[in-house]
Amino acid sequence: MDVNYKILDTQRITDYISTSANEVSVENIILYSGADKLRVYPALFELEQSGWLEVVEREELGAPSVVRKKRNEDK
Repeated sequence: MDVNYKILDTQRITDYISTSANEVSVENIILYSGADKLRVYPALFELEQSGWLEVVEREELGAPSVVRKKRNEDK
């Protein structure tokens, strides 16, 4: 049986972000989530596109540097 590492790493990233009370640096996601560092940025892009995640700060070329789980709009 093949393991889908993309799904596994995306789950590790969402778990790590969900356990954080507020914003999370992408550097900390890379260091502490357990996800393969080469899959972090593509996964964050997909999570942002799906509406699960919002980017709080971006680097000069547009890569996310700080993210957080998207808050419910109906507060």
